[in-house]
Amino acid sequence: MFMQTMRDAIDILQQALKVATTSRKKGDAWRRAGRDEGAVLAVYDVGAAALQGGIEVVVPARQQLESMTPPLTGDAALCLDEMVESIGALGGLRQRMAQFEQALASYAAGGALEERFALPDTYNRLNAIKLRLLTGPASLQELQAEIKALADLIEAALRASQALSDKGWAWADLGDCLGLLGRTEESARAYATFIAKAEIKSPERALDVLKQIAAALQARADPQIARLQSAIHALQGRLPSP
Repeated sequence: MFMQTMRDAIDILQQALKVATTSRKKGDAWRRAGRDEGAVLAVYDVGAAALQGGIEVVVPARQQLESMTPPLTGDAALCLDEMVESIGALGGLRQRMAQFEQALASYAAGGALEERFALPDTYNRLNAIKLRLLTGPASLQELQAEIKALADLIEAALRASQALSDKGWAWADLGDCLGLLGRTEESARAYATFIAKAEIKSPERALDVLKQIAAALQARADPQIARLQSAIHALQGRLPSP
């Protein structure tokens, strides 16, 4: 199917994202409730299939976008945003399904678009780093320069945009980066802002992912594990008691 307009691509991706969001929320709820893992994976797969199908259908629109010179405007800019979000959401579902190779490929593709168009979004780039730490063999020291570059980018974007500063996720990403760099006090301040602005379950989800990374690094005897444990304590200490 050949895409006629950017608007066609936007509509397809938005529909896929609606299905994926429903699947993610349902799968997360079922997993927390201790439902059969096969059933949980089947729920996630519904969303992943919707996103994969949508992303494949809009390949012509993506090719057209990649031929454009940033900054994009109008439908082209909206299409890019929906595409980056869809690719990242697919990575998130694949990661929940323990399909780590496919998840990393999605994050890498989304990160390439974030970088190509100098987007303030860092979801894909940061999650690619986290997943590399989770699955190995990358160490914190090996990824330090990459993490610092991302932290610097986020800090600059937050200073430049009040609208971005009002979004919890940007502060969460900054907190994660600073924590991974061992800048615990700065990380704690970023997390405090994140919690003040975040959606209901976002801080808990961020904490869960950091704990998973810490466990993976500890199993590999990463010499820099203490810096991440400090970041976890900083975030955990600021969450409301259950």
